Amino acid sequence: MHDTILLSKISESIKEACTDNIIKKVNTLTIVVNHKSHVNENNLYEHLKDMNADLIGIWTKVNIEKEDIQDQTAILKSIQGEQGE
Repeated sequence: MHDTILLSKISESIKEACTDNIIKKVNTLTIVVNHKSHVNENNLYEHLKDMNADLIGIWTKVNIEKEDIQDQTAILKSIQGEQGE
């Protein structure tokens, strides 16, 4: 399943963005994917929770928007969260 690779890439990008912006806890996350993608709020949340438990948890709201973008591509539209030291 190609979406497994996409889920992993999204997870890595979120972790990197949070590290760069000193975000310790993600409250709201919005990702844009292709209309044909099988990535949805539930499977993305579960993947992120498993891979980034320190950043993602029951407090996190994941939003997926579908747009006409290239297959196997995701755009990290926004991350809102709590910053650390």
